[in-house]
Amino acid sequence: MPAVAAAPGWLADIADYHAVYARQGRHLVEVGADEADHIQTWLTAQVGTDVRIPDLSTDGLTFEGGRLLVAAGKPVAQLMYRDAEGTVIALCLIETSTPRDGFAQQTLNGFDMVSWGAGTANYVVLGPEGRPDLMDLAEQAAAQV
Repeated sequence: MPAVAAAPGWLADIADYHAVYARQGRHLVEVGADEADHIQTWLTAQVGTDVRIPDLSTDGLTFEGGRLLVAAGKPVAQLMYRDAEGTVIALCLIETSTPRDGFAQQTLNGFDMVSWGAGTANYVVLGPEGRPDLMDLAEQAAAQV
């Protein structure tokens, strides 16, 4: 099963979800940011690895909340952020025993992504294609997870 979590297919699933959820207003997340402790506890139990909510406010992002997804047949935590213009940026993580080594950038289904691994999880930050600060956001998130 770890090979599934490490497979690039989970990123395609995440891009598909993001295309739907990033357009949502009221239903952007399942659980709002005002329940951050609950989000961390709930998603940690569901995903099977520690879920922490990075503070990306110094990068101009406001934490909006989280939701549970399924990608490559496994549970995924999705944490949603919004910038001052209303653009949605997501941080997703999936449990794995083979974390990705280093940062990798790619564009998939109209979204730019930066993925990396740490501990028992693979992570990805994604946003609209052409967003120049995703690597910075990924580095900030990686330092806090």
